[in-house]
Amino acid sequence: MCTMSIKSSFRKSFFRLLIAITVVLCFTPSIKLAYGVNLGVGPTVSISADTTNQQTFDQAGVTLTIENGATITKAGNQAVQAGTNSTIIVNSGGTINATGNQAIGAQDDDTTIIINSGTIDADGNFSIKINGTTNGIITNNVGGLITAATNTIFANASTDLTITNSGTISVEDLSSNVIDLGNSTGATITLKNGGLIIGKISTTETGNKLQFDHGFGRAYFYETTGDFILEDLSGNTVVKGSAGSVGQGANETVDELLGLRSYNLRSTLKRYSAFPKKSGKKEIYTEPFSYYSKRGISSSVLGYDTYGYGLTIIHPLLPNKLDLVATFEKNELELQGDHDISNTNVLVGINVPDFINLGPLKASGFFLAGAGHHEGKRKIFTNTTTTGVLDVTSDYTSYEAITGTHASYSYKASPESKNTLTTEVGLTIGHSTVKAYSESEHFSWKKRNLTQGSIHLGEQLTSKITDKLAVTVEGEVEGRTVFTGRKQAYAINGTTVESRDKQFRQATVSAKLGANYTMNNSSIAYVNIDSRFSNYAKSKGTYGAYVGLRLAF
Repeated sequence: MCTMSIKSSFRKSFFRLLIAITVVLCFTPSIKLAYGVNLGVGPTVSISADTTNQQTFDQAGVTLTIENGATITKAGNQAVQAGTNSTIIVNSGGTINATGNQAIGAQDDDTTIIINSGTIDADGNFSIKINGTTNGIITNNVGGLITAATNTIFANASTDLTITNSGTISVEDLSSNVIDLGNSTGATITLKNGGLIIGKISTTETGNKLQFDHGFGRAYFYETTGDFILEDLSGNTVVKGSAGSVGQGANETVDELLGLRSYNLRSTLKRYSAFPKKSGKKEIYTEPFSYYSKRGISSSVLGYDTYGYGLTIIHPLLPNKLDLVATFEKNELELQGDHDISNTNVLVGINVPDFINLGPLKASGFFLAGAGHHEGKRKIFTNTTTTGVLDVTSDYTSYEAITGTHASYSYKASPESKNTLTTEVGLTIGHSTVKAYSESEHFSWKKRNLTQGSIHLGEQLTSKITDKLAVTVEGEVEGRTVFTGRKQAYAINGTTVESRDKQFRQATVSAKLGANYTMNNSSIAYVNIDSRFSNYAKSKGTYGAYVGLRLAF
């Protein structure tokens, strides 16, 4: 009796255990990998080691993460088969590869999210193929690579797909499409600054958006097929015919640099006119100069750094009546958006000192004209090269003329006073003609004529420290405006566009400090430093240094 009771109890317990195991196996979702892996309901599955198994989402709401250093390599097609509401995350250093087609495939109303910071690669077609999905998201982060031999991302018959690229999306065959939306609708492709696209972007339906967020002033050209809605999120003008934009820094700084040259020139002539002239002696006046100017970035104009140096030579043709003036300048302009321009300018003309001389009241004038040679280089984003970028160059000529006149009145408290106060008011007119030119085959610029004028008012104090040494302190305000040439016509891939200078009026305040020393042979050496600030948004100012020598022999 005792033995039978023990056996009966054991059989009942064993039978209950079998029932419990059966219930668990029937009602618990599968996380087994058939031929690969079937990913069950809701878990977050991580791949941390290399595998050749296909990953299949057979249930909804699953997140698959490929960790750093892990690789899924599927022989043949479709390394990962997405499911409904599935998320695929490839971390930096992780890889999904199919030796055939479709590294990742999603279809039939799947809402798939793909976030890549590693590599998604198909040796054949379609690194990512999406068919018949809704609200899909593909995000390629900085450092991420999505690539295939042909048709890297193919999305057909899908709605409201979002593709954002900050990394690299490329196709080996440039005649193929790197992104092909097929007959999908409501899609948005956003290309971020620093991200590279290599290959054509295509759609057969209307209403799909292609957005650019490369930054204000950045030039780009993308070859596209189909009718995209083009949007630039950084405020640039984007032009159809495929899709392109180019920064306006070269043409919107013409007036500023011309104004800066005018300011430097009349400042030099003013210093020259203040020195006493020695009758009966031949003289030559030389002034090496250098300057640096910076304009900050704003929402309407590009920022830049520019620095220049040069030499001005003045030789009297008729003493105290007519001078020959020549100025040579080299300027380097570094514009926002990877655009650099090297400028070389030569101006030659005459100075008429004191054509009105009524004691303390005097008036002078000048006229110079010359030419400039400009060599530009800028880096653009483009999908037409195997690198995703292209260096485009320009080589063009400009012609300039600067003329001006000013009147001054000098005051001394007494004939014995060592301090002289001089008030000056003047008018300056500048003109620039920039010849038509091209930047590679993508961008071309029409001829432009610009004329501007300025009025300045200055106050200068000269103190004679010794018989040989004098110090000057000066302040000046100037207002400048562009009269003609506020618009620039240009073309992107043959499509003509017109831009308008957004800042054609400028007010500046400048301060100068100088010293000159008279040597024994009546020659004069001097040094001058100045600073100049404008009302332009975020202007950082201009700083200059000038040294000069007037030789009498």
